[in-house]
Amino acid sequence: MFVLISKFKQRYFVFLFLFMASMLSFTAEALAATLSFSPSPASVSAGNIVSVKVVVNTSGEAINNAEATIQFPSDLLEVVSVSKSSSVFSLWVEEPIFSNLSGTVKFNGGVANPGFNGSNGSIVSITFKAKASGTASILFSDAVVRKNDGLGTDILTSKNSGVVQIRASEVIDVPVVPDNTERAIPPKPIISSQTHPVQTAWYALNTASFSWKIPDGVTSLQTLFNKNLNSVPSIKYDSSVSQKTLSNISDGTFYFHLRYANSIGYGSVAHYQFNIDTTPPDLFIPRIRTSGNQNLIELNAEDATSGIDYYTMQIDDNQILKIKKSELVENEYSLPVLKQGNHNLIVIAYDKAGNQREASLDFRSPFITIPSIALSSNSIIKGETVIISGKTDYGDNQVEITFNLEGRDIKKYTQAPSSDGSFSFTTERVDAVGSISIWAENVFENSVRSQPSQKLYLKVDEPVAVKVTFALFWLILIIILFTILLFILYEGWHKFFGLKKEINHELESVAKDTHKAVLLLKEELDNQLGVLEKAKVDRSLNKKEEIIFKEIQKNVSDIDSFIEKKLKKLL
Repeated sequence: MFVLISKFKQRYFVFLFLFMASMLSFTAEALAATLSFSPSPASVSAGNIVSVKVVVNTSGEAINNAEATIQFPSDLLEVVSVSKSSSVFSLWVEEPIFSNLSGTVKFNGGVANPGFNGSNGSIVSITFKAKASGTASILFSDAVVRKNDGLGTDILTSKNSGVVQIRASEVIDVPVVPDNTERAIPPKPIISSQTHPVQTAWYALNTASFSWKIPDGVTSLQTLFNKNLNSVPSIKYDSSVSQKTLSNISDGTFYFHLRYANSIGYGSVAHYQFNIDTTPPDLFIPRIRTSGNQNLIELNAEDATSGIDYYTMQIDDNQILKIKKSELVENEYSLPVLKQGNHNLIVIAYDKAGNQREASLDFRSPFITIPSIALSSNSIIKGETVIISGKTDYGDNQVEITFNLEGRDIKKYTQAPSSDGSFSFTTERVDAVGSISIWAENVFENSVRSQPSQKLYLKVDEPVAVKVTFALFWLILIIILFTILLFILYEGWHKFFGLKKEINHELESVAKDTHKAVLLLKEELDNQLGVLEKAKVDRSLNKKEEIIFKEIQKNVSDIDSFIEKKLKKLL
């Protein structure tokens, strides 16, 4: 009972400590965090062991606690161990536990203020033994990632499942035992390891398993585990033992020794080397210096056990680069050309066992210089070529040359300069005519470009024969149009006079008809005058009637005179 109460108090105080630590670093804003498995997918053959890490990405926020329940298919996988040796957490509310019966792994851990902030933080490493071939999915059935804000805010927004591809069992050759086993010592054992299959490789796994096949006639065997290559095993087992698992091994290079015995005696000793490194690289600070227009980063991480294998590097949101240590020159690496301004860089150093250490820094990228170009000629004839030469300060990039006519790009050439930055090439035949503007730009990865160079102008003329043909074409066209115009005028002239004759004939007919009508009107007016003349005999006309009489006389006389004049002009 006292032991149970002590464990309860221990867990209570650890949880209380984590809660109080988070209270000291309260922030109001919560972002997103991700839990995932690494590697995924993992690959292993049935009967062998594979290690999968649970990692957290805090998306720039500090966290102080995470807990999860992981499910795995117990018919395909079996947990051998759960390690927290390289974890970013140092405090454990609940130690990592597992159950192969229910197919679960659980943990609840944390870290003191200021918490953990990173993109690939290892929480625990789970070592599985593959039981049968197939595809095993590893899932987070329940999980929480708490922000270091004093409130225990859950910022987990993504739980990425993992996959373990399990291949069929690998066949291990069984040593051939001579038929006269009673008269010969046993053969040298052949040892294999499911946890450390390559003897020269390093593994972040402190549990090592070995297996072997027992030949006929073997009555016993001896094993030994130490750091000496040529040791003779001394721990004796009977012939029923065909595998051995070692746990909680420290970092370093070790040897597993094995020999068989029969009634004649002991056979030759087999030595199996395996290498363990569960410790991440030492803390390191990358430094950037500028040489000319190039940024160089110093990568100086160290690892005392297995050594540094490679680095990964991400600048801003660009693609992650993998840099082998052998690619460094005096521990320096040339950064890709970036747009001028401030940038953020994250570097992760990996040792040969896959353990990692992260570092980051901010830096400023210098101005990208502009390439220069020259033309072999400023004037050519259509169909000819031109030689373009130039120079750039970046010997490992590409230069893009653009041909533009009246605001429209008509051709682009991409050139890879030599190591000193110079380039020269002959264009294709130029088919466009006019004044073509030409400029060059340095082109780099991630859509980074320099400013365009000063524009050059190439005058492209038509060939002389084409010009003469073109002039003759217009001359002939003008002559044809002038001939057509004369023909139209000629036809119009004749049609005009023909129309005039027809109009005169019509006018003559109308005039005659009009004259007849006027004569009838004049006759009627004369009759009216006759009536008025008679009225004057009977009585004197009044003043108004006298005026009308005189007006009628005058109008009859005027009409007669007007008709005669007009008819003379028309006829």
